[in-house]
Amino acid sequence: MIPYGWHVWRGETSRRYRFKITKTLEALPDAGGIYVMVRRTCFFFLSPVYIGKASNLQGRLTDHERWPDARKKGASERHYLCIRSESKRQKIEEDLIRQYKPKLNDMLVPRNSEDAPRHKKLSRGWMSAKQYYSLNDRPSGSNSTPKRERIDNRRKHGKRKKAA
Repeated sequence: MIPYGWHVWRGETSRRYRFKITKTLEALPDAGGIYVMVRRTCFFFLSPVYIGKASNLQGRLTDHERWPDARKKGASERHYLCIRSESKRQKIEEDLIRQYKPKLNDMLVPRNSEDAPRHKKLSRGWMSAKQYYSLNDRPSGSNSTPKRERIDNRRKHGKRKKAA
């Protein structure tokens, strides 16, 4: 018999989140929140296979595209936590993904431009802000046009003659 009730997942920030355990889709609420597809290895040993967020848990999880892959990885139950605010859902989801590094989560949102994920699968599609915006390492006080380019422009346009 699998116990149904509550389970606490701890994020990278050591914050604790209390999730409700369900095996059926009918038990899911019609509200927004975070969900975890869970593999139970022994009676009390749980490992997350996929972590996600949704504005409507019941609508999202009825035919989730990752559920067949999660079932192949051994997922047998879903845990959910109702959260109204989209920004809170995003922070909690990121906190949990950074802690557990689930097998089916491919992407991770960085906290700042220097914060690359350490997990190989999560860092695959990630770019730093410097790369994304094509920023170079030129000091801010220098001219925007390099010296070589200015010299070429002078040659192209020729010297101006004084009017007599």
